[in-house]
Amino acid sequence: MNQGWIDNYLTARKCIIDNDSEIILSEEARVTELIIDRLASRYREIKHDFDNAYRTKEYWELYAPVQRGHKPRGEAYPWGEVGEKVIEGHLYSALNEMFERINFPGIPYGHDIRFATEKSFVHIDVKSTGPTDNPNEVVSSPNQVTGNGMISDYGMIYNDEVDMKGPRITRKFRPELAPFYLIDNKIIPVLTFYIKVVYNVISPGNQPLQYIELICVPNGIPLFVAPNFNYLYPGILTPGKDEVTIDRKRTRIKLNPLSHIGSWRCQKIYLNEYNEIIISTRT
Repeated sequence: MNQGWIDNYLTARKCIIDNDSEIILSEEARVTELIIDRLASRYREIKHDFDNAYRTKEYWELYAPVQRGHKPRGEAYPWGEVGEKVIEGHLYSALNEMFERINFPGIPYGHDIRFATEKSFVHIDVKSTGPTDNPNEVVSSPNQVTGNGMISDYGMIYNDEVDMKGPRITRKFRPELAPFYLIDNKIIPVLTFYIKVVYNVISPGNQPLQYIELICVPNGIPLFVAPNFNYLYPGILTPGKDEVTIDRKRTRIKLNPLSHIGSWRCQKIYLNEYNEIIISTRT
C-alpha cells in the first residue's frame, strides 16, 4: 500500500468535486467538438463506405451472418460489423488530425476504441441501430461506464452502486471504469462516447446509412457526485436487458434526458434533401 499515492488521489478527487467537475466537463465539451467536426467532414466518405456493403453483396451474401434473438424475422442482415468497421476505420485514421499526441494504453476492458490524448483517456463504442432497434437509447455494460471513483484502504479504485430507475422497477448498477487517472500528479479524466449508426432497411443487404449520432455520456463524478446529473435529470439510467439474477447488470442510457444536460451531448450528422451535411441536436 502506498499511502502517499492514496492521499494524492483523494486530494485530486476532492479538487474535482470542489470545482463541480469543471476540469472534466470542459474536456468532454472540447473532445466532443473535435470528434463531431471530424465525423462531419468525413460523413460523405463514411456513408459511401457503409452503403458499399450492398454493392459488393454477391461476394459475401452466401456466408452472411444470420439474425439472432427471439423470433428473428429475416428481413435484414445483422449490420453491426458494417457500422463498427467503417466508423472505427475513419476514426483511427483521423486521430492525428484531431490531437497532437496519441497513445494506446493497454487496459483489459472498456469500449472498442480506446486512446489517450495529452489531456484525457477516451473510450468510444459504435452501436449499429436498425429499424427494429431503439434509436433513443444505448445499452451499456458496467465496464463501459465510469463511476464515482472511490478508493479502498489498499489503494484499489472502486465505484459505488447506483440506481437504475424504470417506470416499474428499480435495479442496482455498478460502473466499472475509473473516472480519472492520476499520472505524474496530473488528472487525466476518462471520457466515454457512443456513436449510433442508424440505418434503413430496403431489403436484406440493402441497408443504407440514415445518420450517425455522437453521444457523450458524462463522466461518473459529474454524473453521480458533483453536480450529480443522475439526480438532477431523472431517467438517464434505466434497467437494461438483464434478468434480476444477473450480477453484472447492463444499463440503458436514455438519450433524450441526457441531451437536457447539454444539447451538444447528442448530435446527429446526416445528408438533407439537398445533399448538404447537417449537424443537429435533440433539443
